[in-house]
Amino acid sequence: MPSSDAGNGQPAECRQLAARDENQWFERKSGRFSARDLGDVLVGFANAEGGMIVLGVTDDGRIEGIADGARVNEWRQAAQRFTDPTVRHVFRVLPCTNDAGEDSEIAVIEIEPAEHPHTNAKGETFLRIGDATHRLGPAEAQELRYDKGDAAFDGRVSEAGDDALDDALTERYVAATGASGRTGALTARGLAVERDGAPRATNAGLLLLGSRPQLYYPEAYVRVLLHEGRGRETGARANVVEDRRLEGPIVRQIDEARAIIGEWLPRAIRLGEGGRFRPETIIPRDAWSEALVNAVTHRSYSLGGDHVRVSLFRDRVEVESPGRLPGLVRIENIRRTRFARNPRIARALGDLGYGRELGEGVNRMFEEMQRAGLPAPLYEQGPASVRLTLRADPLSARILERLPPGSGRFAEHLTQRERVTTTEAVDLFGRSRPTTLRYLRNLERADLIERVGSTYDPTAYWRLIR
Repeated sequence: MPSSDAGNGQPAECRQLAARDENQWFERKSGRFSARDLGDVLVGFANAEGGMIVLGVTDDGRIEGIADGARVNEWRQAAQRFTDPTVRHVFRVLPCTNDAGEDSEIAVIEIEPAEHPHTNAKGETFLRIGDATHRLGPAEAQELRYDKGDAAFDGRVSEAGDDALDDALTERYVAATGASGRTGALTARGLAVERDGAPRATNAGLLLLGSRPQLYYPEAYVRVLLHEGRGRETGARANVVEDRRLEGPIVRQIDEARAIIGEWLPRAIRLGEGGRFRPETIIPRDAWSEALVNAVTHRSYSLGGDHVRVSLFRDRVEVESPGRLPGLVRIENIRRTRFARNPRIARALGDLGYGRELGEGVNRMFEEMQRAGLPAPLYEQGPASVRLTLRADPLSARILERLPPGSGRFAEHLTQRERVTTTEAVDLFGRSRPTTLRYLRNLERADLIERVGSTYDPTAYWRLIR
């Protein structure tokens, strides 16, 4: 039998589900929700990261229960009738007490993340983003197919001919592969194809080796920004002191960005090979270089309106790239799951000595940061981009040692702003207030933070001890 809360006889799981906030992985729906609309929500979760739907609980957390038993059967059949291919899920019914004090039930559906895109019965594509399910337009649906590996944008024939490639750069690539001829080397790696007896560059070939790929893909560039201090200010307080836009083929963007980042990043004295101390960038070069190459390699080039941004601060490096994590890659499995959104670009950069597969490059970043005594890389995924933060503050590492996995957002907030309220901490941890207070007091006992203000003072906060 399910455990119950001694206060009101409500099964504990029902109470917990009713109290949960809706987010990327959780949705509540009324007991009157239609099976056809449920199909759309199932598709949205499957196309994103999976999740849970609770039926019989209102948006404001009231347990109304399920009054119509026939509705449960319709929900059970929703995936088969209204999703294509059928969304994989587990359906169960949970006994509970509704808000009127009557014995009732709620339905709980747990959805697996999909390897390939799903649509509803009308052919429409949905995606879970934050706490809402969004219907995608044709271009967005195509982007999802690229993300899931159903199609590869970099393998499509570009609008440019073979003559759009930079001759010197192409010859460098041919030499790196050991091939005897230009056409054979490019077609063997998917950088060109034969069309009407003549070679045509694919998108991968154009982006990697093209003289001016931005004529065809204006957003295919890297922007490097240097910020003064630790924060990001806007308007009259804007603190960007340097801003470079790097265009041309991908390999030149990488070379130029590496040179600029190496010059602009602050220095730290660090123990190097051979047991000698030497000045290095505050973030190990191998870590930020891998972050840059990964962003350029695995970004979405088909997604218009955005570019790769590398933001340098006094205490960290942020690398943001267009597109969500591809395939079955998730933040929690990114070190062990390999998937290339742009497989031809990834392979060609490997031929030139720039990149590794996604999992290998990510592992190297984690290892380099750990070797330097710095916090692990922090990944965050937004609706249409992924941001990676490499932090140079060793104090973050000491804070994270005292906290459970997944506390990177809290540590970043605290070390940047040097103070946090309990309410802010609850949001950053994504845990209950009692659990959050336990974490904060653990840090207080370790002399890492101190409380400023009394327990009942609404202006009280926790201050970082440096």
